Amino acid sequence: MKKFRKIFAAAASMALAVTAFSAPVLAQTVDTTYNCSLSARVTDAGEVVNKMTIDFGAGNRVSNVDVDTFTVTAKSTIKIEDEDYKGKVQYDGERKIVKVETDGQYVNVYFDENDGYGSTLTYISDAEKGYARNYPGELEYTIVQNKGVTLTAADGREIDNDYIAKYTTDNTVTNDETAKFESVIVENGINYQYYDAGDADSLIVWFHGNGEGDLLNSGNNVAQMLANRGTVAWASDEAQEIFGGAHVMSFQAPDTWYYAQRDGLLEIAYNEINDLIKAKNIDPEKVYVSGCSAGGYMTTRMLIAYPDLFKAAMINCPALDVATIRGGQTPTDEELASLTKSDTAIWLVQGVTDSSVATDECSKRMFKILTEGQETTEIRYLQNINSDFTTYETKDNKYKLTLYDTVNVDGANKINLEEDYDMDGIPTLVHYNDHWTWIFTLNNNPKDASGTSIMEWAANYNVDAEQPATPVAPSPDSPEKAVPTGDNVLTSLYATAALLSVCGLAFVKRKFN
Repeated sequence: MKKFRKIFAAAASMALAVTAFSAPVLAQTVDTTYNCSLSARVTDAGEVVNKMTIDFGAGNRVSNVDVDTFTVTAKSTIKIEDEDYKGKVQYDGERKIVKVETDGQYVNVYFDENDGYGSTLTYISDAEKGYARNYPGELEYTIVQNKGVTLTAADGREIDNDYIAKYTTDNTVTNDETAKFESVIVENGINYQYYDAGDADSLIVWFHGNGEGDLLNSGNNVAQMLANRGTVAWASDEAQEIFGGAHVMSFQAPDTWYYAQRDGLLEIAYNEINDLIKAKNIDPEKVYVSGCSAGGYMTTRMLIAYPDLFKAAMINCPALDVATIRGGQTPTDEELASLTKSDTAIWLVQGVTDSSVATDECSKRMFKILTEGQETTEIRYLQNINSDFTTYETKDNKYKLTLYDTVNVDGANKINLEEDYDMDGIPTLVHYNDHWTWIFTLNNNPKDASGTSIMEWAANYNVDAEQPATPVAPSPDSPEKAVPTGDNVLTSLYATAALLSVCGLAFVKRKFN
């Protein structure tokens, strides 16, 4: 059977075509160029390109493809309007291919999400210029075929059993999770990503961490959605089922949430939330809020300023202690105590240690003030891979604090996370910075003594009903014990269970405050 062959040439350039790439001559190459599309998902450490799909055209079928068939390189370039950074390469390296599947005319190539070359964001940190932000990168993907594949027609006729072609991609990334959201740009206001839940009457508001604020007035309005799951988690099937359907409003700070009072951001956010409540006929009694780090500070400030706005708040590692030195105002004891006059229920989440904001001065301080004069209980949860944790709570179910164990790795405190970045279906242990405990909330991991998860608690909290904790039998991923702690006392945590062996490092490190 006649084969389609010509001398193999270097792959073509790659912004809209493939970048020049040297490879040994393996077989003759056809002139046909096939299109490759890029897909991504938002992992706990941010959005990453995890799949490439090659379209060999209608009627064609491809086989004899494996993880060694292609070499794919990825390059990310900073594109902000700053001469010192514009055009600077963030990374340039080969993607690790972990799985290849064929589906008729399509070949799906899957990448290790933790190989260091998949992030769609670039991280810019410059103390002199005040940059500490995640910002969309400009991607270039290069695809080279290393060995022949079998190409057949729809009727089963073999066209070539040693087929090598050329490939191109326009570097556009599709993401089913982010596609659910609409970018809302508000003139002289705060931009946000919006998920429309149709006729649902609930609303979830998210305030991101300091690393996701806008940079140089770009109005990018995507960093808060791509840097972690803080936006997309609330539109997931699990969260939507728990809340019975809920609109999602994910703000992006014009610069930093620490400027909330200086720049009038509290009032602006309040007005935009109320505008959406009216426009979508949302029940004012079903508005929830969550935030992390600087966003946890912003959330706390919103609760103080508007005590009747939210039904429940899920606050992660709130950056209260550093607020004053970063342009904000650390809440006073009196301001935090005023929250007890509100009907808003509060669940705080942080690590036993936190290398960015001090646990004692942030979540533990806030919980102590909120529970002044009340009896609290504690419940201990042991987990198979994720960090173990202890939850403290008041009898009336209104205030809770979950503290996650941390472990020292090479001189730095970390949290344990269960991930499957190599996409083999087997969760493995990954370590993240001990500040990143918002990951647990976004995965609905914290639980109270009754076994109720943090999202279920928020969705079902009833201010008029006293719901005492009901401990359940201890086992992995379940409570160990529940004991009274007395007035304002946080007892010491139990010793951490033996750690599983380390199975990889986290993505390129980003700093969040």
